[in-house]
Amino acid sequence: MEIIINDEDFPEELLDTVRRFNSSLGSLEDGFKDLLSLNRTEMFQNLDPITRAKIDIVSLYSINSLVWMLLKTLGHNPQTSDVKTELGRVRSAISRCKEIQDREKRGRVDQGAAKRMITSGLWNPGEQKLGSEDVDAETMKEMAKSADPPRKKIRQYDV
Repeated sequence: MEIIINDEDFPEELLDTVRRFNSSLGSLEDGFKDLLSLNRTEMFQNLDPITRAKIDIVSLYSINSLVWMLLKTLGHNPQTSDVKTELGRVRSAISRCKEIQDREKRGRVDQGAAKRMITSGLWNPGEQKLGSEDVDAETMKEMAKSADPPRKKIRQYDV
């Protein structure tokens, strides 16, 4: 899609800008040809949910950006329209998607191993183990209190 511009009626300082804009729209159209040629339901059946969300977010952001550019080319101020709030909403969706991806990358904590490490750290030789079944709740509280050494009071002349 080539725009033919009459050089007599068009300002010369905007000629390069409009040509670059036209070539950018052409490359955007080429980029979306593959996506638009596929059936959406067939394509989404083979994808995981995070990839589906990414495709939807990119589509939303692209459409809103195109509306922003349309308003701009028509001479309207896109800042005053709802497009700005919609783009902000899409950006927040992008950040939520990134958070979900980062959450999957984080390491998992083995809670059973963590509990065993804590109980073995609180256990003193000669005492019953904290995890044994014959120890009642009050005994466990007493053992936990006794695991902490008494604090020494610091007086003024000790320093």
